[in-house]
Amino acid sequence: MDKETLINKARALESRKDLFNLLNEIKADLLGDKSYPFTRKQFLILCNPKNDKKRYYSFEIPKKSGAMRQICAPCGNLKWFQLCLNEIFKALYTPSPYAMGFTEGRSIVDNARMHTNQNYVFNIDLQDFFPSIDQARVWKRLQLAPFNFNPKVAGVIAGFCAIKSVRYDKKEAFAECFVLPQGAPTSPLLTNAICDTLDRRLHGLAKRFGLHYSRYADDITFSSMHNVYQSESEFRKELKRIISEQHFTINEKQTRLNHCSGRQEVTGLTVGAKINVARKYVKDVRAILHIRAKYGMNAAYATFYPRYKSEKCQLHRGEPNLENVISGKLCYLKMVKGENDPVYTKLQAQFARLTANSTSSQVKPNIDYIFTMSKSDFENKLGVTIELRERVNDKKTYGCFNFQDRFFVVAVSKNVDINNLPDNLQISLTRMQKPVEFYLLPGQPRPEVLPTVTRIGYLLHKPLRGYRTEPKAQETTYGVSDELKSFVINLTDTYPELQLKDDMDIIESYNKDNLLARLVDSNFDLSILP
Repeated sequence: MDKETLINKARALESRKDLFNLLNEIKADLLGDKSYPFTRKQFLILCNPKNDKKRYYSFEIPKKSGAMRQICAPCGNLKWFQLCLNEIFKALYTPSPYAMGFTEGRSIVDNARMHTNQNYVFNIDLQDFFPSIDQARVWKRLQLAPFNFNPKVAGVIAGFCAIKSVRYDKKEAFAECFVLPQGAPTSPLLTNAICDTLDRRLHGLAKRFGLHYSRYADDITFSSMHNVYQSESEFRKELKRIISEQHFTINEKQTRLNHCSGRQEVTGLTVGAKINVARKYVKDVRAILHIRAKYGMNAAYATFYPRYKSEKCQLHRGEPNLENVISGKLCYLKMVKGENDPVYTKLQAQFARLTANSTSSQVKPNIDYIFTMSKSDFENKLGVTIELRERVNDKKTYGCFNFQDRFFVVAVSKNVDINNLPDNLQISLTRMQKPVEFYLLPGQPRPEVLPTVTRIGYLLHKPLRGYRTEPKAQETTYGVSDELKSFVINLTDTYPELQLKDDMDIIESYNKDNLLARLVDSNFDLSILP
């Protein structure tokens, strides 16, 4: 459906039925053959924010300040209702020229560019930006130009876009309310529409005092060659009055004034003679590429992943691919600094060299290497010998050893040449996140059977790239990952007879030295694991 057709159909909306039919048309246009229509029941239930069950799910992400930001993301059909409504909003509404966030063709770079080569940069933040806009305010705005919906249609749309919440007074709940959620597809555009009057008045204020003005969501920036930003100045008083009249509140803790003699920042970018990223950003990219080149992909991944996960908090689509992340960071650097910038071109060239002949040497993130040691050390510590045999049914090679009157089967990696075994062969205790056909049959007397679908067991392989092999006389100590810590805690709680916590001292000291030997000494048996 082209934009003009959508605008005409949106202008003709007279009832809930008209809106329902238009949303189904938009969904069919977005999904094509994969689309299935909304039902009347879904429409009537989800348009009422009082029916808050299964409408949103919440999670937290860290703010730059260290605090946590709560995100409320719509579930299932509500998300698709909002995506279809957003298509209507985008067709009807064009944000003001001062709104840089959530607008096609505008970015944080455009926002920062307005404030380069200025002596003073003044930043303020609006407190509780999305929750401060309630359903009634959205309803009224949708009845005004350019939307011009009648009250009934505007009420249904506002209901789809709101979430049930509670207002607080001195940290005590005192009233139920319905507000815009931070995390809904419709919230950004609606906030821009509601802030039209705010943008117009603040631009007028900036013009009056000879300032530059822009807004990126709840981040408001003024800049100038002269200082009018004193706490009791006429500008500050007028600024506070306008924002208060528009039913917003300034977050005083996030208010800052930066002079050109120091670091000036606008929406995460430094502004001075030109726009730039923070030094730490370039430093981090350079460090990852250095580790990738010197120690391998696995070492780079091990360095990068803990920080990435702590920053993102919630990974919706599995574990990140490091090469994709680096590529994204370089694209961001290109957007900010330009494709001809020497820093970007040098890092991009280094990344291209590292990935030119690589099919990604990174260990697949769906397998956890709980513990890794050399084959010889493994045999010496346990007093066993790993034998390589051939399965009868399919002639595939497997390893096996006997320990404490039990028979264990070891999977053999495809990268191992049985006829020419390397001296530095390693063995790992591994865990798969998804059950796979893995030749791991702990305790089974006959290895000739077909591979078992399992999650955990031993794997014989070449040295992992990124691990620095040490002389046999030395012990290697590895850092303990959060996943391993959680694994040991769960193992300790589930099987207290193993007495792992006191013996290993892993949870308190984060020391994983000789983990496998300690597990074995504690009568650890793979066959008891799910």
